[in-house]
Amino acid sequence: MIYAIYTSLCWAFSAFGSSRISRHFGSAYANGIRLASASVILLAVSLGVSGSLVLPGTGWFALSGILHLAVGDLGLFVAYRRLGPRIAVLMIGSFAPLTALVLEWWTLGNVPEAEQLLCGLGILIAVGTAVAPKERVHLSPRELKLGLLGGTIAAVGQGAGAAVSRIAFDQLGDVQVSFWLPVFYRVSAAAGGVWVWILLQLVLGHKPFTPPVELIPDKKVEGHPLIWLAVSTLMGPVIGMWFLMRAFDSTASSLVQAALATLPIFMMPVAWVFDGTVPSRRSMVAGLVAVCLTATLVML
Repeated sequence: MIYAIYTSLCWAFSAFGSSRISRHFGSAYANGIRLASASVILLAVSLGVSGSLVLPGTGWFALSGILHLAVGDLGLFVAYRRLGPRIAVLMIGSFAPLTALVLEWWTLGNVPEAEQLLCGLGILIAVGTAVAPKERVHLSPRELKLGLLGGTIAAVGQGAGAAVSRIAFDQLGDVQVSFWLPVFYRVSAAAGGVWVWILLQLVLGHKPFTPPVELIPDKKVEGHPLIWLAVSTLMGPVIGMWFLMRAFDSTASSLVQAALATLPIFMMPVAWVFDGTVPSRRSMVAGLVAVCLTATLVML
């Protein structure tokens, strides 16, 4: 479970990088270039560490990557551009664990203990209390609906990807492999899926490469888009994804997703620095409760 916490820390920074590049390049294009960049890095690292790309259960790892990083993150980037990073990850933290629990229960028969479920539920309630935002009234009803739809798709995609990852690790059995290999297959398959989507948009006459209109103008820290691309890529689908695979290797996906629900808590100080968003007393108290419950979940 400690690896799930490390994942949250990495993704707290990646979320702001992803939010910045989605607002600069557009949702699909931003996700496509970060996944393509990550695939090149991961290919080099995988070959350097393992010397081979042979991996049992490759198809399952690829499917989990498409569900999480292609379908799910496409919805996430849509939500980032309209709702901002904090609200988007709140939606995922609330709904992804339920999706992962139902799918893993159905496919693998894994049912968490009652104490673990109670801790997971407590984390979700505490996180919701800590970061529940005011509605973004400046958005048009259409943009708000698109943002909420994107967040829902992201949550379902991430939860489904988590459950499929557990199936993939079951396929490995006792085979010992470098965790960089599952990360490479997840990310590269997702990159292919996103670029197929972009090409489809071009065929249909859309303009996926056109810079979008800024919908959330409030930013405290600026920076060149390539800097934010590097932050998003390294802390998200590279380092953060490696920690996530370590977590899935030994822990039920629903519990990993519950631990990842602390992501908005870790994002509070980052938001304070990057966006100038000062957390309220309610947010800090509820965040402390969420962190304590997560520590309890880790020790169970």
